[in-house]
Amino acid sequence: MKKSHGEGTIYKKADGKYRAQVSVDGKRLSHTGSQRECETWLRRMRLQVEKGLTYGAAKMSVGELAEEWLRIKKTKLRLATQEQYERMVRLYIVPGLGRLALKDLNAAIVQEFYRKIQQKGAGARTVQLVHTVLHGILEHGQRLGLVTVNYTELTEIPRPEKHEMKVWDESQVSLFLARADDATFYRLAFSTGMRRGEIVGLKWIDLDWRSGTLTVRRQVYEPQGGGWRFQEPKSRAGVRSIRLGPGMIEALRVQYNQTIPLMRQVAGESWQENDLIFPSANGKPRNGYEVSKRFHRQAAEAGLPEIRFHDIRHTAASIMLMHNEAPVRVAMILGQGLAVLLSTYAHFIPDDSSRAALLMDEITSPVMIAPELHPTAPVERENAIKIDDI
Repeated sequence: MKKSHGEGTIYKKADGKYRAQVSVDGKRLSHTGSQRECETWLRRMRLQVEKGLTYGAAKMSVGELAEEWLRIKKTKLRLATQEQYERMVRLYIVPGLGRLALKDLNAAIVQEFYRKIQQKGAGARTVQLVHTVLHGILEHGQRLGLVTVNYTELTEIPRPEKHEMKVWDESQVSLFLARADDATFYRLAFSTGMRRGEIVGLKWIDLDWRSGTLTVRRQVYEPQGGGWRFQEPKSRAGVRSIRLGPGMIEALRVQYNQTIPLMRQVAGESWQENDLIFPSANGKPRNGYEVSKRFHRQAAEAGLPEIRFHDIRHTAASIMLMHNEAPVRVAMILGQGLAVLLSTYAHFIPDDSSRAALLMDEITSPVMIAPELHPTAPVERENAIKIDDI
């Protein structure tokens, strides 16, 4: 006779171990261990059955659920994010948890999983990414009724290490631009704080010569295995228009009328037209690694402190903020949220608290109104009624 749905038992085996069994959809699920382990497992399974756990879901592994989640995400994610998630699943989640049945997962196992991958050399940022992906996988499982609890919400992860931000000051930027090859490329990077992939992906159709406005619509991404492709900016705020100064516009005009035609002539038949403002020697997008490598070499030749290419973005933000450019405007130029900008660059914003204090003090000070003064006392009317007479 089959046990009823959710009914469970524990019994001792001949070898001295204990086995717990529970009925799900008329079929048995079992667990072997110590008496306490079996009691804990049975309580957890009964709770999951009450919340709708099915036999099929109980037999599914973490790895199987992860693969299903990735298949769905492929249609919704940018290629860069998609590859990053796939890497976290392939390198960490499948090796560490892939074979584990969803029914056997718990917060302690997840926490121990994080500890082990960190012990093997994974940094705090990697653990955070793994946590984000695993959270998404279990959240998907909850929606499908495959898991009853998202155990990642009951765990703790290390905080990402804070790296000291390295930026150049204005004199260092000027020195670099005076000595650098391809100065127009770097000038645009320093003046706008655009990301490397955004600059490499700029096309001439993005530039409005009349208004002096450059619109960021795409960036170049280099997939695993080589090659390149255009994709949308990192976030919604990344699609933006940036007004350029007349000097920058003139430099781009030289790039359009002189530099690009010469590059086409030199490349000859190997040229592949992509309408790029800053193409490689054959017309294709520049390789990101080579762009950074070239920047580091030229910075060293100029005797300047070492910074990453991405730190050009930080440098641009710091200079704009130190010159009292409104944070909301700087955030729009960089293509990021105001809250992110303030949390990242707050220390570059000049302290005008004393000026603000004086302003608000003046506004909120009570206005003293002097009483009206009479040169002579009012004449008492003959028929006036006196208070004493009432």
